[in-house]
Amino acid sequence: MTADLAAQQMEEKVRSVGTISQDGLLYILKEEDNGWLYVESGNVRGFVKASEIYTEDAAQELLDVYQTQVRLKASKENKDYTGIEGTAKTAQALIDAKDNQAYTYLRATVNQTVADKEPALVSEQVDTDKKGILDIQEEKNADSRVVGTMTAGELCYILADEDSDWVYVESGDVRGFAEKKYLKSDAETKAQVTERGADAYSMAEENMDPEDNKALYYTLTSTKEGTPSGEIRQSMIEYASQFVGNPYVWGGTSLTNGADCSGFVQQIYKAYGYDLPRVAEDQSQYGTKIPVEDAQPGDLIFYAKNGYVYHVVMYAGDGKTIEAANEDVGIIYGTVYDKDAVWATRILDDNYTVAGGGIGEVNATQEMYGTDLGNFTITYYCACEICCNKADGITATGTPVIEGQTIAVDPSVIPYGTKVIIGGHVFTAEDCGGAIKKNHIDVYVNSHEEALALGVTNAEVYLVK
Repeated sequence: MTADLAAQQMEEKVRSVGTISQDGLLYILKEEDNGWLYVESGNVRGFVKASEIYTEDAAQELLDVYQTQVRLKASKENKDYTGIEGTAKTAQALIDAKDNQAYTYLRATVNQTVADKEPALVSEQVDTDKKGILDIQEEKNADSRVVGTMTAGELCYILADEDSDWVYVESGDVRGFAEKKYLKSDAETKAQVTERGADAYSMAEENMDPEDNKALYYTLTSTKEGTPSGEIRQSMIEYASQFVGNPYVWGGTSLTNGADCSGFVQQIYKAYGYDLPRVAEDQSQYGTKIPVEDAQPGDLIFYAKNGYVYHVVMYAGDGKTIEAANEDVGIIYGTVYDKDAVWATRILDDNYTVAGGGIGEVNATQEMYGTDLGNFTITYYCACEICCNKADGITATGTPVIEGQTIAVDPSVIPYGTKVIIGGHVFTAEDCGGAIKKNHIDVYVNSHEEALALGVTNAEVYLVK
């Protein structure tokens, strides 16, 4: 593949966020309708013109040549071939990820999202130099905003820049930069944390909501199985926003051709693995009721008159909503109508796991985990003609596709009928596809919109015992 730059926006004259040399490796996370692609290469994420890169068969030919060269080199050096990642040329960043507006355009990533735990404890030196408080900063300097605070003996994990004076850390829901000299992360400290267990230590105290922290997505990795705090909410708002301007249709449930208020939120939640009742009255009793003023982005707010719930909106933060309003204006950005807003409901699990996408409900017990098959690239598909060439909904094994069950595999790697665990969810190998080779799995979902929204990620895959 070749590309000259990864742009911050889908325009010619914008700031470049990285460069990639000829035949460098990048991954397409989303294909836009205007000739641009959202891509990832190394830790660089941004937009390139589709005309400037090799894709599909042309890319595979180059990849095959490169893989052959890497295998030969590994053989000559008596090393095991571990794949193209880590050896192929990737993009070089021109700006920090936190300054790249395109970095979180799409939450999907082909990189590992769960980081190895590198524990560190705040040293006693902070009592002398910092009067007992270690600030976690939004940037790599003491003049930036303080996103959280820690005291001596508290625990954090180093996620990035471990060789720098300022390291990127995660402690509870706080993510930001701390001066390395005030942290202990030697072998003795790691052994101590392992022996005592993380639950024995206090974590950082938040100074602001995670979504207000510009450093939150400096890296997409986290020590948690779920994604960084607030990510599913932000992702849901971004997903819902793309349907603004589409029509309102009474009784409708189509995000593109028309939906009413309850049909709209039902389909948005469905894309993230939640099955809501069909009408607003029933939805108002689903989940956990909370005061309207406590609503967070992604929560639902209900309007009622004379004891009858007549409307539901999705809260977008700062008093704003996304909603299917009425036939005159369709799906819009709105504001909370305080006069009739009676309560909100919280449905979202903020520990939602990216691996497994919208069907990420954890249904595997610890006893079910068998052999680790390794790390696989996970993509999503539906039974439409775009994804499957034919829209018959029948798998390669002759059974109907089922969301939450069916995955498409390379049968030479995972035989048909094999049950595996991805992101804590049990799936069955029932399907295959021409592009599914080796460590690649496609997860079936019910709609094409959902398949596009979930993008690409990586996950460990385990056999079910």
